Amino acid sequence: MTEDSSLPRDRLAEFVTEIGEQTEDLCHIHDHITRVIANLDIDDDWFSDYDDPDRAKFDLDAVVQMFLYQHARGFNQSELERRLKGAAYVYIRFGLGSPLSQQIISHNWRNRFCHSERQAIETVAEQIRKVCADNDIIDTGEPALEPSDVNAKHGIGEEQIMDAVERATELGFTEFSADRASNAKYPLEAFFERQGYLNMAKAGTTTLRRRFARLSDRSEVPHGSTHNRTMKKVASPDSQTILVDYEDGQRPLDWKRIRDAILPAFHAGVEKQLDEIAGRDRQGLREPLMAAIDITTFNFWPSPFRNEKEVAWDEEPVVSESGREVYPKEDYPEMVSGFKPSNKEKAERGYKFATLSIVAEETPIILAIEPVRDERWWEKADANVDVERTPRVDIVNRLMEQATRHVDIHKVFCDREFDVHGIRDALDRGSVQYVIGKQERSNSDAINIKEIKEDTVYDTRIEHAELWHEGRMHKVSIIYKSGGEYSLFTVNGWVDEHRAEALISQYRHRWTIENEYKDIKAHFLPQTATKDYRIRFLYFVIGVILHNVWRLANFVLRDEIDVHLGESPPLRAGEIVELVGFCLFDPGG
Repeated sequence: MTEDSSLPRDRLAEFVTEIGEQTEDLCHIHDHITRVIANLDIDDDWFSDYDDPDRAKFDLDAVVQMFLYQHARGFNQSELERRLKGAAYVYIRFGLGSPLSQQIISHNWRNRFCHSERQAIETVAEQIRKVCADNDIIDTGEPALEPSDVNAKHGIGEEQIMDAVERATELGFTEFSADRASNAKYPLEAFFERQGYLNMAKAGTTTLRRRFARLSDRSEVPHGSTHNRTMKKVASPDSQTILVDYEDGQRPLDWKRIRDAILPAFHAGVEKQLDEIAGRDRQGLREPLMAAIDITTFNFWPSPFRNEKEVAWDEEPVVSESGREVYPKEDYPEMVSGFKPSNKEKAERGYKFATLSIVAEETPIILAIEPVRDERWWEKADANVDVERTPRVDIVNRLMEQATRHVDIHKVFCDREFDVHGIRDALDRGSVQYVIGKQERSNSDAINIKEIKEDTVYDTRIEHAELWHEGRMHKVSIIYKSGGEYSLFTVNGWVDEHRAEALISQYRHRWTIENEYKDIKAHFLPQTATKDYRIRFLYFVIGVILHNVWRLANFVLRDEIDVHLGESPPLRAGEIVELVGFCLFDPGG
């Protein structure tokens, strides 16, 4: 095509006006910019000079939509190519049939549209970007794949997606059991089917029964009260104890017994999921693996204090750490800890759980869970209250013990909450490479931070040190890193600058664990006000299982689709809520 300044301006002006109006309307219907663009009506007359339309490989409206998407999102041609290849549903949604290479993208842009048409597309794309941003439907992630979006040529449809999710879910829950009568009205699977739905629908056990009954193929589903009793039985420790339980002369704490009752079934499911990955015709998880350890929370909103109406006239108050006179509740759950200690009077509270997750681009799944029992700031001033804090070194040891049942772990990444000598000692003795965020504690730290921030040439400084713990010496490297802000890390062994840079780059992958926690909280935890730790811990474990199911379902789908899907999985967490809700279990029996 030759540049033609005599093209009708009113034709392109109509394109700009009409698409702007369509975008305003579509933003009230669709939930993402790609859906808005895909539903735009492109009039062929607006681009009547599109070169040889009968010979063009791609339809005009599909190519226009692709370029509107590129410029609305601010992608260059290389980024557009990666986006089309990295998320199969983007090119499918625009009707392109297959992803385009950068060379084809460039050819279409330069040779299929004249200068004035390219300007009009860029103008309209800016309008789309602004309108979508105003309606909060433009972001850095892409929308969920829908079964109807994938055409038959890619060999995958709704039935295969449902089969993949069903297969993955079967591997997560089948090992759970409960002490129930032989003539129980419902099989245990019926309760886990319902619980899975409640977890994903973010609902409580007493709500949405009618909706779930419509979704289920069962002729009858359990009532909420029956459901609660059954789930408590699943999470109840064995009432019989053995002598080894009293090795320290005391009965084990209830929360530890609950943990030991629930986790074996969780690990049996993890083993099945890993076997499923290994059984696929691909490399699967390549060992030894990198892992990330962190702690997440499950909110508990009730206050730990009684109000004045509940206090007898002769009761003496307790002075909290903040200096406030309070009256603690005697039956407040012992496993509830405080969050955000910088603002204690308004701090949130809840249950804490530590996890160990595989840090892998393909299939990051959670391999280990450990309850966290912390001190509560509101009880510290009361000498009569002895609140045990789970030592961070014990947490790491138990997580590593759980995870290494399944895989070999080579590197472990932890944030500064785990800046404890005992953890370094334990990991080092286990021949595991670690990268642990370090807190600024010494004058030497302050000096090194100041100097590295002011240095105009170097942004990294490494100090070699010897760490002594319980008579054992370990070589440690302390890494000071600047870049706008500063960060401190410790790694085992004495490393040079190149090795330090590589380890810090790998450490950044641990931040995916934050996204894991967000997904679990947003999509896989139910509403509950229960104080019963059996239920709280079981709900969290089920949420983790569903997260792992989501990751495994994506793995199964990747194995079926013959295109590069990039880092983002084809199913988003929110979508599996709907899919798994229909096929958690075979409802027969």
